[in-house]
Amino acid sequence: MKIEKKYHFYAGHRNKMAGVKCGRLHGHTYKVKCIFKFTEMKDGLTMLFSDIDKIVEPILNQYDHYFLLHEKDKLCELFELANEEYVSLPFETSAENLSIWIYNQIKKELPIIEIQLAETESSKIIYNG
Repeated sequence: MKIEKKYHFYAGHRNKMAGVKCGRLHGHTYKVKCIFKFTEMKDGLTMLFSDIDKIVEPILNQYDHYFLLHEKDKLCELFELANEEYVSLPFETSAENLSIWIYNQIKKELPIIEIQLAETESSKIIYNG
């Protein structure tokens, strides 16, 4: 049995490796679709949607309304000096890297088989571990 759940979060970032346009500070409404595969049912249920939310939402909320920066980005120093909150990540903040990162966090708790991460209406990453 497969279950699909959709989420979103808002975050700013820049990706210095992705050219001039994406190397500038900007933000996205990240749309996230998670597909889970459950092998067991009890009393006609695999897992309550609300129980899935209790696991996935805190993971995504770590990034909601924050700047996501590669830990080696010099902006980290400026954010610290300005006493601004941000999320430091061990990779450039491409959609590809974010999708793998989030997938692996969810995989620790749930049987996720695919994640789709969209930065825009016309562009998304599909990762299935």
